[in-house]
Amino acid sequence: MKKWYALPVVASMAMTGLFGCSSESTDPYSPVIGENDTVIGNQAATGEVAVLSAPDAKAHLAMFRRSVVDTWQFESSDSASVEIDSAFQNENFAVDADVTVEDDSAYTIASAGVDGNGFAWMVQVEKGAVVYSWRETAGSEWKKFQTGKSVAVNELSNVRVERAGNVVVVFVNGKIEGAFRNETKVDFKLEGRITFGFDKVNPGMCHCHNGHVEQVGVETVDEIEDTPIDSIEVVDPVETPIDTIAGESNPAPETVWIAEWDFNDAANVGLDVTGNGHDATIGEGSVASTDGIAAFDGKSGFTVALADDIKINEFVVEARVKPTQFGTMQNIIVAEPPGRGVDGWQLRIDEGVLTVHLRDDDLNGDDWNIFPGKRMVLNEWNVVRLERSADSVKLFQNGELTVAAAYTGDVTQMRYDWSIGFDGMQQAFHNRYFIGEMDYVRFGAFNGFSEGVLPVKSKRLLVAWEFNEPTFIGLDRMANNSTHDLVGSPKVADTTVALDGRSGLEVGLSKVFQRNTFAIETRVKPTQFGEMQNIIVAEPPGRYGDGWIVRLDNGVLTVHFRDEDTDGTTWNILRGEKLALDEWTDIRVERGAESIKVFQNGELTVEAETTGDISQLGYDIGIGFDAMMQAKHDRFFVGEIDFIRYYGL
Repeated sequence: MKKWYALPVVASMAMTGLFGCSSESTDPYSPVIGENDTVIGNQAATGEVAVLSAPDAKAHLAMFRRSVVDTWQFESSDSASVEIDSAFQNENFAVDADVTVEDDSAYTIASAGVDGNGFAWMVQVEKGAVVYSWRETAGSEWKKFQTGKSVAVNELSNVRVERAGNVVVVFVNGKIEGAFRNETKVDFKLEGRITFGFDKVNPGMCHCHNGHVEQVGVETVDEIEDTPIDSIEVVDPVETPIDTIAGESNPAPETVWIAEWDFNDAANVGLDVTGNGHDATIGEGSVASTDGIAAFDGKSGFTVALADDIKINEFVVEARVKPTQFGTMQNIIVAEPPGRGVDGWQLRIDEGVLTVHLRDDDLNGDDWNIFPGKRMVLNEWNVVRLERSADSVKLFQNGELTVAAAYTGDVTQMRYDWSIGFDGMQQAFHNRYFIGEMDYVRFGAFNGFSEGVLPVKSKRLLVAWEFNEPTFIGLDRMANNSTHDLVGSPKVADTTVALDGRSGLEVGLSKVFQRNTFAIETRVKPTQFGEMQNIIVAEPPGRYGDGWIVRLDNGVLTVHFRDEDTDGTTWNILRGEKLALDEWTDIRVERGAESIKVFQNGELTVEAETTGDISQLGYDIGIGFDAMMQAKHDRFFVGEIDFIRYYGL
């Protein structure tokens, strides 16, 4: 996350347009939207623009996924702007900001393209209403959509505006406050700058004196492709049977190193000793070298400038590392893009498990192909070698083959610098720092595979909420189904999430859940029994629609399935055994093509024939509660959840 700091007026104006306006300006505010411009309020509009209900808006957004392009954090009441480049050119986008307004006059949270000749948009707060404004080209009339009064003065609020296809949705503090559909076709071409805390419509009139943006992020929003889930190979790091790996690799083939960082020069720690000029420079914090060993403290890392000779599809990475503390997404070396639209790869440690991530944007969109190896050992040296050919990948850990899988993409379309020891893109609220020591990191051209026996990996882990990250409770370790939508006050402590009977997480529906065969694993500790205590549910509102539920009914584990086409409004209910209060219980629900099985602490407690097709889901997933908040039931789980994992069968 980039940080902006307050500067004196003279200094800020010298930053080549970085800061948008002087905080000393006394120019009066001139309305951006004229009296005769199109205004869409809370009443239904005619013609090509129509107001949408919140349920219709949610159903539309369920068909899209989001990727962070960049985020900024402001340390004071400054405003800022950045040049529009290709990373911001997606016509479907989201702006998400934490903002405080101080009075009812117009405050501009963000704008884009208003100083250019093409499409432009603005997000403002005025008289407590969120206002989204847009114009098609320079000189054309501005149109705007505004919510009702939803932002309180002098209170920190989260404002999010999302444009997905022909629909624009406005959220305030996680709740949809307004949405509309616009059928007008526009040539989405942004020119000029993106601004935060002001706009560039009228120079000198920045509309930035009466509020403050603490944090703002820009995301791309893209429709989920109709890629069959069964064609996506994602394996499970937790269930990988390490003891099935037979034999060890032969010696690695000779590699021509394009870059090598051995950290032996204490005065120039990031020196590339090959002489090819790929010196690593400090990207954050500081990295010290003692006796040829670089120490990473969880706040530091290197960046390596992108160059043509390292943008190759067939490559080898070697590293000798000693992690001293495990955490979420601890990067060893990564060529990782911000958001969508760029290729990339990663070699990192996820909660102690060494993982390889590959992405070809043309082939995968924004989905990562994730290949987990085996768990590393804290405070011990680990030698790792990643070998990537044009159609496959192998990973060796201390000479042992732990990953051997097919992958045929081309990952050479890169646009951003690489990072060692951290994620230089600072994306999505993660620190992503390696903590420990590194002896060396090398990158070279692929020259044949080392030999080794393929490990057995049969499951496809699609989603994993591990609740190991206290600052991002809804993090999906598989990267594609994370959520910031929290109800009440779920708390993460000691790698579990505690739910108090009034709290839960709402996960946006994605196509990964729209399947008929799957498995769910979870580990729960109820501390109080009650009616309809949901663990995880995909439940439709009302009496109609497909759905499934895993919950406790007065302490008894029950699993519910419904295919509207064959079951109508009736749920098929499988009843397991009663759980023990204040004790951990492992639960696994398997819905296969022919049978449904429920296991509690490894024991089969219920089995039934599979009927119907429940893949026609239309609403969000609820963790710890019923996300539809239906009827007169609270439907909240009370206790702790260690993890929830969702597999494809």
